[in-house]
Amino acid sequence: MTGHFSNFLAAHAERVADVMRRARAEQAASGSTGGDRGPRQFINAVLLAITADDLRPLTAFFSLGGEKPAGIGVRLEAALARLGALRRAAVAVAAEELSAADQVSLSAEAADETGLVGQRLATSVTSVLAGRLNAVTSSSSARGTSMSITMHELRRPLTILNSYGQLLSTGMLGQLPETAMVAIEGITASTEMMVRMVNAIAEVSRLEDPDDQLNFEVISVDEVVTGAVDHVSMEAKLRDTVIETDVEPGVNIRGDRRRLTLALTNMVGNAVKHGPPGSTITVRAFGGDDGAHFLVRDQGQGFPNEDAGHLFDKYFRSVAERQRKVPGSGLGLFIVKTVALRHNGQVFARSAPGDGAEFEMIIPSQQ
Repeated sequence: MTGHFSNFLAAHAERVADVMRRARAEQAASGSTGGDRGPRQFINAVLLAITADDLRPLTAFFSLGGEKPAGIGVRLEAALARLGALRRAAVAVAAEELSAADQVSLSAEAADETGLVGQRLATSVTSVLAGRLNAVTSSSSARGTSMSITMHELRRPLTILNSYGQLLSTGMLGQLPETAMVAIEGITASTEMMVRMVNAIAEVSRLEDPDDQLNFEVISVDEVVTGAVDHVSMEAKLRDTVIETDVEPGVNIRGDRRRLTLALTNMVGNAVKHGPPGSTITVRAFGGDDGAHFLVRDQGQGFPNEDAGHLFDKYFRSVAERQRKVPGSGLGLFIVKTVALRHNGQVFARSAPGDGAEFEMIIPSQQ
């Protein structure tokens, strides 16, 4: 009896299609469904799936090939529903053409064949989605590996250059004239800035990795402030910038020490860049009901109101910043915001034009 349903469907395709059209029209009139889409073409696609084991026409009919992943589940449900409608239409036509015994046989085979096609369609869609997911995962992994290699290759010469600069500036490789020392300090500061930029790119890559985990521990806000100030001390010295700290004693938080120090380092470094040479930067840390507050205030020109909503955006650099040729990658404040959010914290920026800017990071006491 195998093949009886496909033979019957091929012989009565137009009549089955008419029954499907009428059923769809009735459903549309009652508001339960939309219009029809090529029942005759659909039947041909089903026949090829049954007789030639070729799902491609049926997959194309419902756009199940994966080219349009959005809504693919809905389209699969529509395909399965249409298979059910085809089976019912074929049984209705069989009632007019076959004996009672043959009707029972055809009905059973119709259920088996359409059910098998539906199962194969579902398997095909699952395979397509799994393939796309694997490709995305592999691509992401490859990008991560490539980024890691690139950052490693960049860090190595910069680290060597920075190390020699530090040795020369301390006189460990011999005494140099004062003019040479000024040049060495400039080279060292620039190298440190390049190292921080490379580290920022690598850090963003890690922070955006869904598998990245923070290392939570209890730390004092004083440790975070001290670490951040140490990281920017050379750059501040070259700009004759004074960094004043005001830290409330005994304030502890639970967080990732390295990431929080990095975030505050970026805040202080941002203030050093935007404050005029010879100015003072104030770094405050204190406890509050909502957690630990880290505030950094500079004496620069501040920022325009229209930039306020974008300062923490990835790669954002204002027009004024570019015109003043302030160095930067547009990643520092983005890292601050990302670190804060991953600690369930918040960030804020305030400014009065011509009267400096203040950036604040709030980290809850308990995570």
